[in-house]
Amino acid sequence: MGSANYYLAIVEDKPVILDALLAYFSSSPNFKPILAEGSAEQFFESWKEQRIDLLLCDVSLPGKSGVEVAWYAKRKSATTQIVMFTVFEDKETVFQAICAGASDYLLKNTPLPQVEVRLLEVLRGGSLMSPQVARMILGHFNALGHRESGTAGEQLTTREAEIVSLLQQGDTYKQVAEKLSITIGTVKFHIRNVYGKLQLNSRGEMVEKYNKPI
Repeated sequence: MGSANYYLAIVEDKPVILDALLAYFSSSPNFKPILAEGSAEQFFESWKEQRIDLLLCDVSLPGKSGVEVAWYAKRKSATTQIVMFTVFEDKETVFQAICAGASDYLLKNTPLPQVEVRLLEVLRGGSLMSPQVARMILGHFNALGHRESGTAGEQLTTREAEIVSLLQQGDTYKQVAEKLSITIGTVKFHIRNVYGKLQLNSRGEMVEKYNKPI
């Protein structure tokens, strides 16, 4: 693959933004853009057997949505990492995308060098959630527990509840680790456990609600 380490696909309906992303990543030593489409339908048609390491996908697309693209992509290639691209921090839509398999999201006003850094973090960390995504999911998880009379929330251990609380207050993984006198790795371990509990308790409901036919 030469100096390009990761194969990148982009789905973005605004030509100006798509062209800017394509120009930037075409000159990056870390990425090799192999698909750049303006709609979900075009992406479905163009993606044959190409390997895609990371898909950067607009949340709001004409026709089928970015959430539907995330569902499709994860079914077709479980190893493909997905990052959603959005103008506004629409937490409900982003949460749907996370449930569909996306690993992270970025606002479109993020400078391109920072976009690249975040994409590399996702790829090098696998499907590990970023702190902001963890806070979003844990916030939803906490609300879900209240709506279900605490059933979901009661499954959290004391340590998990402490970490949830600190993340919801805006602390980073490092700050949580320092306050609780544990390692960052331990924080991430607990976050994965909580995320697993969320999947077990609500993923089926999310699939039924959001998994529209492709």
